[in-house]
Amino acid sequence: MSAPDSTDSLTIATWNLHGFVGEGRRPDPDRSFRVIGSFAADIVALQEVDGREHLRRLPHAFERVREALGGHLAETRLFGRPGREYGHALWSRYPPASVTTHALPGPGFEPRGVIEAVIETPLGALGVLSAHFGLDPRARPRQAAFLASLAKPGIATIALGDFNEWRRRGPVHHALVAALPVHRPVPTWPVRRPFACLDRIYASEGITLHSLEAVPAAAPASDHLPLVARIGF
Repeated sequence: MSAPDSTDSLTIATWNLHGFVGEGRRPDPDRSFRVIGSFAADIVALQEVDGREHLRRLPHAFERVREALGGHLAETRLFGRPGREYGHALWSRYPPASVTTHALPGPGFEPRGVIEAVIETPLGALGVLSAHFGLDPRARPRQAAFLASLAKPGIATIALGDFNEWRRRGPVHHALVAALPVHRPVPTWPVRRPFACLDRIYASEGITLHSLEAVPAAAPASDHLPLVARIGF
């Protein structure tokens, strides 16, 4: 990962990797890692780290991410046989003071989780909540309420990930913005004509959102566009 562009702000990103599958319908990790490197980010949340060979993904997906990115990686391997797990990861340039993983409430077709970390950045300690919510609409409000409960008063906090909510101001949004009110919707799905804000970043009061944009150049690498923000606090 390349060096950061600024010392008075942080660049953060969230991206659903879709198992490294984009155009061509074959997994291409090198293409995905080139996209991630282009962010020059300090913190990146990655969803659908997927090593399920029976679904034509490549095995050892988490190991590939760790080897390619270096730095500090927190994982939640939600299910799957060793080497063929599915889940999501949180990468950081800076060391975490703590990392905890939580199971998210259901119902759902598959387990969902959140990575809770406190990262020691040059700007100070930053709480980070990285999540991938489920497809079942009955579960997402419960998952959002649980995630919002993890935001601790007195520490700058961001929540980022794929929240799978189609409505810009649906129940997921209302639960999260009550605890983390700094937010701006940006469409990220589908990649060619994005209209749904599935991928989101929420932040606590005191965090300044200097910029927030999707990255159209990443379209060949996934079915989601990455969401990249520059923040200060």
